[in-house]
Amino acid sequence: MRHSEPINESFKIWRNFRPYHHNPWHYHPECEITYIFKGWGILFVGDQMVEYGDDELIMMGPNLPHEWRSHVINTPDLYSESVSIHFNQFFLGETFYQLAEAAMLRDFLTHSVRGIKIEDPHVKATLKHTLNELIIAGGIPKIYKLLEVLHLMAACNDRQYLSSNSFVDSIDQSNNHRINQVYAYVMKNFTKAISIGEVATVINMTPTSFCRFFKDRTHKSFIRYLNEIRVGYACRLLLEGKLSISQIAYESGFGNLSNFNKQFREVKGITPTMFIKDH
Repeated sequence: MRHSEPINESFKIWRNFRPYHHNPWHYHPECEITYIFKGWGILFVGDQMVEYGDDELIMMGPNLPHEWRSHVINTPDLYSESVSIHFNQFFLGETFYQLAEAAMLRDFLTHSVRGIKIEDPHVKATLKHTLNELIIAGGIPKIYKLLEVLHLMAACNDRQYLSSNSFVDSIDQSNNHRINQVYAYVMKNFTKAISIGEVATVINMTPTSFCRFFKDRTHKSFIRYLNEIRVGYACRLLLEGKLSISQIAYESGFGNLSNFNKQFREVKGITPTMFIKDH
């Protein structure tokens, strides 16, 4: 699903404050900065899945598919609170990034197509304050406050890239619609049995053509991608500690415990039991 909001200004900033934060799998041409003031859940981004919690700062580049899925649903004393910014990376004009002073920002935006999580607590604390100022700013101060936010994020070396390089390399504008249909189908159904045939049908291909199409664009087999998504979800369940490993195997879409253990080790390099001990 492609998502974009019409705006009558150079960029849009808004505050989210609600019991349940869930934006279905989508992408948009704007860059997105999101600061989670309070809340916890799962962020699906590209071909990866990561936990998010309080004081999380995420930058996503243009056309990077993502989904925020909060764990808070019906608990009245809990809520999700965040601030989000959508901006076109060229809102100051393409020549802006040709300036020598903009080199670091240009590099940061180039890498943001993978999604970036800022880890430095001092940078996050500063930006938390700046975003609260930005949300009430107007005119020229609004623009330089956004540039201040981008500069601090670009200058931060303590950061984590979220999606894999192979996923970014797979983005092909002429086939975006078809590949995103596949991603959306997987996100909706990965906890159930999925066959290559049924996914191929979603985009009107034969299974053989689909396998070739998917590998050409993601540099991995569909089964490998599906297992990575399932293992990422299993990691979240393992960290919650509410289910046994055998229960998690089935909850994550694996047909049996033996296959779950095998695929988990292939993806993470360790067993589920070792993962629990390490974390």
